[in-house]
Amino acid sequence: MTGADGFLAECRAGGGRIIVAALVGVGLGLSALPFYTLGVFAQPLSQAFHWPRALVQSGIIFSMLGTVCVAGLAGWLIDRIGVRRVALTSQLGLAAGFCLLAAQNGSPTLWHASWFLLAVLGIGTTPLTWSRGIAEWFVQARGTALGIALAGTGVTAFAAPPLIGMLIASQGWRIAYLAIAAAIVLIGMPTVWFLFHGKRGYDGQVRTSGQSVDGLSFGTALRGYRFWLLILAFAAISFGIGGAIPNLVPLLIDQGIAHAALYASLLGLNVILGRLVAGYLLDRIWAPAVGAVLLSLPAIACLLLAQHKAPAIAAGLIGLAGGAEFDLISFLCARYFGLRHYGQIYAWQWASFSLAAGAGAVSFARSFDTTGSYATALYLAAVALLAGGLSLLALGRYPRPPASSGA
Repeated sequence: MTGADGFLAECRAGGGRIIVAALVGVGLGLSALPFYTLGVFAQPLSQAFHWPRALVQSGIIFSMLGTVCVAGLAGWLIDRIGVRRVALTSQLGLAAGFCLLAAQNGSPTLWHASWFLLAVLGIGTTPLTWSRGIAEWFVQARGTALGIALAGTGVTAFAAPPLIGMLIASQGWRIAYLAIAAAIVLIGMPTVWFLFHGKRGYDGQVRTSGQSVDGLSFGTALRGYRFWLLILAFAAISFGIGGAIPNLVPLLIDQGIAHAALYASLLGLNVILGRLVAGYLLDRIWAPAVGAVLLSLPAIACLLLAQHKAPAIAAGLIGLAGGAEFDLISFLCARYFGLRHYGQIYAWQWASFSLAAGAGAVSFARSFDTTGSYATALYLAAVALLAGGLSLLALGRYPRPPASSGA
């Protein structure tokens, strides 16, 4: 069966509705909405409360700290009670988190606490949940399915900055945050309720079917070098991409670029393209090679931005890599570790990835606050991206058949 035939067959068997639900869930989830909209909120919040940019961007790192605190618990719950319950509960929590952001009073403590709670309450809206649902339903075309579903972040990156920017201009930043919360409740939750269901034999609620799930135990994965290699590689990659994306709009404004939010939309289009290209290639080419190429590209983008050159090309390259990273983490975890304890294994990969993204966002902003330029952070990010992408080549061959191990 060809790749296209396998994908269509798995869609007809029930996977199609999972892709739709995951696409919407990702786009209205913790990994997309806060990350791709913070740059638009940065200047209004700075003006409203007289905050330096590093303080505004520091919300991201407190969000990532929240992710680290609860990612393991979320993974454990996904492995035991199923993806749907975790996703729906977290969507409601994420909406509540955005309401907290709308209630800011100028206190940095409240700002940081709100971002921390946003992550804790919304942890199940990250690719940790959606990718597990996709991995359950798709085997032959898993990369393609992940690419389409996780493209939801690209849709948000493309559409959210200009829409939120217009809403802030007309109604203010508080209303804009409340509108995001309303979108999660009125669009995201009904879609997941009706379409997102775990597969028999994988979902904790229906494991009585007697089907087994292949893969390493969490303890065995921890003792292997691949687990730690992935953590280090994607932490370096996430530092670079996570620093560049939320700072792109203010960075371009400082360089005198008109309509900087449109470049953020261009970045979003390339996130979608990166998702689809990576997903297609992962089903056909050794995944570490795909990652080494696609995730090294934003190093060039960082160098271009540091020298005030080719902003459109730079935004495109960052978006392309930003689109590939989620696909790769999900695919590599499923391929090298299996699905037996996928939730817990992926949770720790996601936690370290998120923490590094937060560190990158704050480092970029602090670089500007102290030097008046993003150049130092951009050069550092270029080195990190190149090293992280190339290190994936050390993962070696895929386990054949899918690895399995006792506790």
